[in-house]
Amino acid sequence: MKFNLLIIIGLSLMIIMSGLITNTAFAITKGEIPGSGDLGINQILPSENIGGVVGLIIYAFQWIYTIFFIIAGIMILFAAFTYLTSGGDPEKVGSAKNQIIYAVVAIVVALLAVSINLIVKSFVSTGQ
Repeated sequence: MKFNLLIIIGLSLMIIMSGLITNTAFAITKGEIPGSGDLGINQILPSENIGGVVGLIIYAFQWIYTIFFIIAGIMILFAAFTYLTSGGDPEKVGSAKNQIIYAVVAIVVALLAVSINLIVKSFVSTGQ
């Protein structure tokens, strides 16, 4: 009885997932791919014509931000490896879960830091 229920649930999930995948495939349209400037990403605002030391600091922070996400991804992979090789040891499983939670929280905090920065820039900058 349990086995039949698992099969029914599994088949239902596969049908639902296939429907979701085809919907995303149908959403793809032909056309030009917008550049980062079209999306407003990494766009220097007119009030930010800065260079020299400040420009170098901004450039360094962009690299640090990129490296941070690479390290966070590696941490999640390492935690997943620890979880898979734990062999049911509760201490290793708990450690792996904590590592994943810490990595996800760090990513969320970093994304919030950048998004708050962009929100403040949009309020402060003059619209042109």
